[in-house]
Order: sequence, then structure tokens, then C-alpha cells
Amino acid sequence: MLADADIARTEMAELAGLRRGRIRLGATPTLCTSLVAEVLAEFHAQYPGIDIEILESGSRTLSAALLEGALDLALVVTSESSGTARAVLELEPILTERLVAVSAATAPDPFTHTPVRLEELARVPQIAFPENYELRVAADAAFRARGFTPQIVVQGAEMDAALSFAERGIGVAIVPAMVAALRPALRAARLAEPALARTVSIARRSDMAPAHANAALQALIRGVADRLAAPDSATASLVTRVG
Repeated sequence: MLADADIARTEMAELAGLRRGRIRLGATPTLCTSLVAEVLAEFHAQYPGIDIEILESGSRTLSAALLEGALDLALVVTSESSGTARAVLELEPILTERLVAVSAATAPDPFTHTPVRLEELARVPQIAFPENYELRVAADAAFRARGFTPQIVVQGAEMDAALSFAERGIGVAIVPAMVAALRPALRAARLAEPALARTVSIARRSDMAPAHANAALQALIRGVADRLAAPDSATASLVTRVG
């Protein structure tokens, strides 16, 4: 009831032409540093009176927050969402993003072939995320399926730390393509393993009509997704538009 009342107040304010209001947006940490940063910069320029409240967390937590009415929208990695959330929430896939292996741009290229095969990647010193991190789970599963054991030199690092370690030449890290595109000090190599990819989706409550500001934000997210997947973009070969 409180969430419904809050939405009603927001919609009344938006009748004045999106001059004021608030959107509660959730996103995963890797999307906050890439897609979300681009979206918010443009949205704020177009609608400076609309406040954005961000919840940065994993997809399962974000799905639960949507169901509880604590969020209006969320950008999630759909492979992380639970089956219950899929049944109740409306998911709109917008991008499929490849994972890449990043290394220091100033150091010699650690790979002899591109796309990089898992066999070669397993022989290179790696910076690994915590074991419950979705990217780590996906990478470990791919190595295990092929019978390879990766050479891990640092493990347990969060995204910012892993990227910094890779920039310093400590090892390579497996990260989403959009994150790597924003770090000029890193060299990104495409992986040959097709399973190492993820789908980014807009998640929202299926039983509630979107407020005007929410609809405007969704439209802007789709527009940014179009540009990221455009043939002339820096991520064109690694990001595919869905929907």
C-alpha cells in the first residue's frame, strides 16, 4: 500500500511534464559502471528535475526488491534471476554481452590466438572473483566442462580491484565487455567459448503500469543499448542488441 501511494504521488507530479519526481532503479555492480552510467548522464541532462535512487546489488536481490515494491525498475543479468522472479516479473532482454579476458595494455599480449581458447586462458595467471560471484561461477563451469584448471594468482577480488590488478600486469581477469571498453589501460581479448556471455534485461513488475518517468527511462535505456550494439561502436563485436 505504501509503495502504491508513493507511485501515485510520483505520477501526479509527472503530469506537469516530467519536471520533478523520483525513480528507484536497481542494477548489478558491473552494469552500474557501464550501461547505467551512460543512461543516467543522458537522463539527467533531459530531465534534471527527476531524482534517481540507485540500489546496486546482485540480480536475485534486485528481483526481490522489485517484488516488494522497493524498486521501480532494475537492470539485471537474467541468468542470475530465480525461476520465481521470472514468473512474477516482466523481463525485457535488451543486450547479450560477451565476456572478455583483460590484461595490461602496456604489457606484452599474453595470448597468441584470438579469440582466446580456454586451454590457452587456463595457462595464463588469472585474477579471480569470489567463488559466489556470478562471473566466477560461469568461468569455473566452463573450465571444468573442458577439463582445465586455471592458474589463479589472486582470488576474492571485487570488480574495481580486479581491473586495477589487471592494469598493473598482475594477471588477466574475465570481465563483461562493456566494463572493459571503459578502461583504456586494459587490452581486451574475445573468448572463443560461446557460453561465456550474459543477457542484460530490464525488469519490472508485471502487475503495475509504468509511471511516466519510468517509461521515459526505459526508452532511454533502449536507445543506449542500440548505440552500444551499433556497427560503428567500440563494443559492436561483443555486444548484441536483443528485442
